[in-house]
Amino acid sequence: MIRFDRQVTVCPMSQRLRITSTDNPRVKSALRLRDSRDRRATGLFIAEGFREVERALTAGLRLIEWYGCADILGFDLGELVRRLPLGKSSGDAAGYDVSPAVLKKLAYRDDPEGVIAVFEQPRWSLDSLTLESDSLFLVGVGIEKPGNLGAMARTAAAAGAAALIAVDGPVDAFNPNAIRASTGAVFALPVVSVTQDELVAWCKAGHIRLFPAMLIDSARSYEDVDFTGRSAIVIGAEDEGLASHWPGVAAQTGGSAVVIPMLTDHVDSLNASVAAGILMFEAVRQRAG
Repeated sequence: MIRFDRQVTVCPMSQRLRITSTDNPRVKSALRLRDSRDRRATGLFIAEGFREVERALTAGLRLIEWYGCADILGFDLGELVRRLPLGKSSGDAAGYDVSPAVLKKLAYRDDPEGVIAVFEQPRWSLDSLTLESDSLFLVGVGIEKPGNLGAMARTAAAAGAAALIAVDGPVDAFNPNAIRASTGAVFALPVVSVTQDELVAWCKAGHIRLFPAMLIDSARSYEDVDFTGRSAIVIGAEDEGLASHWPGVAAQTGGSAVVIPMLTDHVDSLNASVAAGILMFEAVRQRAG
């Protein structure tokens, strides 16, 4: 297993180490977090730019270290510390003053803003989720693309969902594309990866009804479905949708297949996050009414 090396000398906030070489061991350790295997092995991830770093800090994630480039920022790092609550999230977090070459080497984007930070990933499981009488969940089945996962997390968070549950698919909520598409929602919204059997058993135990979105004749129009109470809306991958057994799975939990009627023959499906948004906010509307 590749280890994120924490033995490199850590400098206090008032005496930030200057790094100008892209071959610096600290930089190389951070760069390895671009790989999903290293994110899994270390439990760490990179947040890039003001919005991502600020939202990770606001979510209470543990800050490991940060890198700032005054030349790209256009102001000194003392001002950066004032603008972002750096150093307050973790007492042992190290700050590094880096050259433009180093910052651009670390950056995933072509036009970096001048600040990058390494955080500890939050760990969530079904058992860690708190169930309320009207808890709402979004379930994504086979959602493999990080951008789609991030967009669904953003939708779920906007609708006040208790969690995004990913079923039977590789999930990396801290992939740079997932973070970016979620606008940082994955920092605070629990994203849990489970098997279908685990999901069904949990829903039965917690009296959570499943509502798979499917284009089948037996599906009920989403406007005619009662989404109040503990509910989980299930969305499939955009290319394949949900397998034919999902209506039976939903029936085991007291739920049913639902459909968003199309008003033209030229369109037979919606983007996964769009479909999720329509159904999730119908649930929100019913709860408010």
